[in-house]
Amino acid sequence: MTGFTFTFDGRTCSAAPGDSIAAALAAAGQGALGHRRSGAPRGVFCGMGVCHDCLVTVDGRRGARACMVKVAPDMDVRSENDRAFSPGTVPPPPPTEEVAEVEIAVIGAGPAGLAAAIQAAGAGASVLVLDDRDDPGGQYFKPRSDGCRMARALDRQHRRGAALRAEAQCSGARIVTGHSVWFARRTEAGFDLRSLGPLGGLRVRSKAVILAVGAHERPAMVPGWTLPGVMTIGAAQTLARRYGVAPGRQVLIAGHGPLGLQLAAELLALGTRPVALAERGRPGFGASALSALTAAPRLMGDGARYRLAVLRSGIPVMTGWEVAEIHGAEQVSGAVLRQIATGRSRTVDCDAVAAGDGFAPQIELARLLGVPVTADPETGEIRPVRDDAGRSPVPGVWIAGDAGGLGGAEIALCQGRLSAQDALAHFGHPVTHRGDADLRGLARGRRFQSALWSMFKAPSRATPTGDTVLCRCEEVTAATARAAIAAGARDPATLKRETRVGMGRCQGRYCLPQVLRLLNEAGQSVVPEALFAPQIPARPVTLGALALEKPEWGGHRQSSPSVRPNRDPDAPLSVAAADLVVIGGGITGVTAALFAARSGASVLCLDRGQVNGEASGGNAGSLHLQLLSWDFGGKAVGDGSLQLRTLPLQKESIALWRDLERELGADFEMAVTGGLMVAEDPGQISFLEAKAAAEARVGIHTEVIDGARVRRIAPEVSDAVIAAAWCPGEGKINPLAATPHLARAARAAGAVIEEHAPVRGIARDGKDYVIDTARGRVTASRILIAAGGWTAAIARMLGCSVPIRGAPLQMVVTAPAPPLVPCLLAHAGRHLTMKQTAAGSVIIGGAWPAATGAAGQPEILPDSLEGNLWVAARTVPQTASLHVIRSWAAMNIDIDGAPLIGPLPGAPGVTIAATANGFTLGPLMGREAAAAALSGRLRQDLGDFTMTRFTQATEKEPT
Repeated sequence: MTGFTFTFDGRTCSAAPGDSIAAALAAAGQGALGHRRSGAPRGVFCGMGVCHDCLVTVDGRRGARACMVKVAPDMDVRSENDRAFSPGTVPPPPPTEEVAEVEIAVIGAGPAGLAAAIQAAGAGASVLVLDDRDDPGGQYFKPRSDGCRMARALDRQHRRGAALRAEAQCSGARIVTGHSVWFARRTEAGFDLRSLGPLGGLRVRSKAVILAVGAHERPAMVPGWTLPGVMTIGAAQTLARRYGVAPGRQVLIAGHGPLGLQLAAELLALGTRPVALAERGRPGFGASALSALTAAPRLMGDGARYRLAVLRSGIPVMTGWEVAEIHGAEQVSGAVLRQIATGRSRTVDCDAVAAGDGFAPQIELARLLGVPVTADPETGEIRPVRDDAGRSPVPGVWIAGDAGGLGGAEIALCQGRLSAQDALAHFGHPVTHRGDADLRGLARGRRFQSALWSMFKAPSRATPTGDTVLCRCEEVTAATARAAIAAGARDPATLKRETRVGMGRCQGRYCLPQVLRLLNEAGQSVVPEALFAPQIPARPVTLGALALEKPEWGGHRQSSPSVRPNRDPDAPLSVAAADLVVIGGGITGVTAALFAARSGASVLCLDRGQVNGEASGGNAGSLHLQLLSWDFGGKAVGDGSLQLRTLPLQKESIALWRDLERELGADFEMAVTGGLMVAEDPGQISFLEAKAAAEARVGIHTEVIDGARVRRIAPEVSDAVIAAAWCPGEGKINPLAATPHLARAARAAGAVIEEHAPVRGIARDGKDYVIDTARGRVTASRILIAAGGWTAAIARMLGCSVPIRGAPLQMVVTAPAPPLVPCLLAHAGRHLTMKQTAAGSVIIGGAWPAATGAAGQPEILPDSLEGNLWVAARTVPQTASLHVIRSWAAMNIDIDGAPLIGPLPGAPGVTIAATANGFTLGPLMGREAAAAALSGRLRQDLGDFTMTRFTQATEKEPT
């Protein structure tokens, strides 16, 4: 097949057979492929589908990774903007799903994965290999494309890769390429894996998993590193080695290690002479070089040939130098190099920068499967735990190659075979491969790696400062992160909630190591349990590809929540006595602490983990004023009257939210946008009409409007929607912004808030209570329990029983998107809530249940995820075009559809405050509970929401 043409933003471009979109556009000199929501340009960066910065719209389908998708004749490619849809953007077709059952699933078709597949299939095991790329081989053994512009013959690396692929194809293993694994979980029967490819989904049930997903390159975080034209050395090498395309006309290479030398030699073979090669180390040729030569003479020979080619070309080779700054507006225009030892700088003109700062294992699937990790706070490196054979502490999971730490292709080949051999033995398969040679090869490879990095030894790169971007996805600067740490963020999860670092498309892969280093510099030790939570999906996937209709749930999945792992207890509590102890640091607890402290009481607020760390920080941020569909009519608990009488309280609480935001001069990202509850058939319209009439009786204005008016309010709503209930008083708020502001205000008012202080027991001591925590005891005459799903457990410490149960629910969030959901959106007949944040992400929920994992913590249910997304795409079809970047489960509570507030019977001086609609009602519940706790009197109109309703019901039951 000869060359062909395609269009990019209407401009005709040429391509060669097998080109990726990124390669064809790089050959055409096109660097910028789209814009972030700030308007900043973005382009190819990682070259291997990790960063999601090269997204383009292809033939109307949004979210294609230009570095991974092959260009085709007459393909219509358009740049992608987070703030607007490209012309002609259409939702993807409905998904399909195949189910496969195998003994061993190998994830990753690089050297380790292919070696493992060959070994296992050769012993008679059924093996399935899944890989994200179109062709097996991984980063090291990637083949040339059909139309590669490189004139020289295949080198030894290419030939070895071709031989390995051929052997794998003949081994009997099934190799599925172009598939991203988005879900992985251990089950009683083995493992459940789910992946997505261009033709649909694949669900794999296996008895064992070998993770061979490799590593990704760590970026050199300097000013300008997010500009188009800046890419990793590996991305530049893929362009050159696979497609025969140079990343620019004037290329600066700035890295650490031998990969930069190989890239320089390959660019020279293409006829492109790099402007300079800056190497952070100062490689010498003493004992380390001799040791490396002894361990791997061929690799050292390859390196010598690369170095000779570079020296002959006259490229300036600057050892002990690093890139310090990159200049440009829409594209790289130059860079500043700095000599590490002296600080001397030099400016170079360039239109492309290939830069890197080492490698990091891809740990996402390992963490989803429960593999423990270690974290080095000084380097930021995070590694999964495994032994020499790749065996992890999780039975049935092996980790081979660079997925467990950088070792290179030779180690990966050995460890792939060793992992397969160990997995076969685990199942009782006859093993014909002794593995002695691979163990020797593993030792030899490690000697080579040790000697190599001794040769290239260099000081660690300094952590980012000032306006240098720390999180390229969310455009969070180093200064913002440092300020949050200075203000009290002591772990990655808190920093994420405070700044949005790690919330973007790369899901924290790039910024998390730097977050660990920044926290370490501030004296904060980080345990692995405090890392960003592993994400489902493990990589961003198109919403429409996950949207499958599932049965609506039949009620909450009740759970007794366990304690989330916390770091070791801090210093003893800072106070030994208080007028009021508030148990729970969610929205209700911190608001209660605020108002109680303002009234002059001494207040201690205790949280077993972190403020806003559970349901308050994990909810979707809806401000509800009309009844949700499951709180009215036949779906409601009881007769629905209590839920209806809650609405005036919700109206009052929304007004209180607004007052607090104004009073504190804070930005809660609150907006009263109105809310639509849509209907698709006459029966749902009748339901909405009855609901609106009931709401009117308690003073809530809701009107039923026709489809035309619905689309004037929300133009992207589906044509299937024929009416809706419109409630102008509804809206949204950002829980990650609001609760921390209130906690700071409570502290400013004199309240003491102690985190990581789980309550272990409560005892009566005369008129007072002694509350025993992991950090000491405190005495108080009054207690307010605002512990959400943990309220019942606290009440049991007092010998009391309350009808509050944990109810794990899950939510989903997309990448930033153009305006789609202008108001709070719900459905009259299905479980759905939707809203769009100030950052542009669409948050999707609707009380779809989560599961309770083995550790007692909420975890995502794939069926709930798929069903929730199906309802969302059915209601707003264009949401199907968006990328889902994360989902999460939080422990909501289930009472009887209404709040519970007031004295705890049998425990004088103890007040409880809990509500399933917690964030809307949170500040009002906190204020009134604090007043009741201190005065002993509850506001008269709250009398219907006390424990009395349960004790009266019990008394009325027949004997």
